[in-house]
Amino acid sequence: MPKTHGPPHLPPVHQPDAAISQVNPVSAQYYTVLDTTPNVRIISIHAKITWAVTQPTPLEVRVTIDGNLITYAVTNPVSGTDYHAQVTPGASEASQTLGTTNPALYRPFLCEGRSVKVEVRITWAVTQPTPLACRVKYAKW
Repeated sequence: MPKTHGPPHLPPVHQPDAAISQVNPVSAQYYTVLDTTPNVRIISIHAKITWAVTQPTPLEVRVTIDGNLITYAVTNPVSGTDYHAQVTPGASEASQTLGTTNPALYRPFLCEGRSVKVEVRITWAVTQPTPLACRVKYAKW
C-alpha cells in the first residue's frame, strides 16, 4: 500500500503562519498567501476584507491541493468581519464556504496534500484603499 503521508511515528511539524495584508487589492486578482509547498496540512484559513465605500463581492480563498482547486467564498462579506474556511459536504469543491464560525474548534485540520497553494481575492467594481488580509496556519511532514 503506498504511503499517503509521513511516517506514522512523526507528527506534522507546525510552521510559521503564512499571511498577507494587501493594501489596495486589484479587483479579481489572486494574491498568494502560501506558495506551492510540498507535504502540507492546513490547520485553518482566515480571511478578512475592510472597505470604506464600495462593498466587494465575493471574498474568495482558492486552495490548490495536488492539482485540484477548492474555492471557499462568501458573497457580500461584512466589512472587518473574520471569515474562516469551512468544509461544506453537500457542495462541490468550487462552492465551499467562508463562514464566521471557526471550524478549527471542532476538527484538528482542514485539509492536507502533497502539493498545496493558497490564494485570496476580492471582486468589486471600484478598487479603493482597502486592506485584504488572509492567514494560513499549517504544518509540514
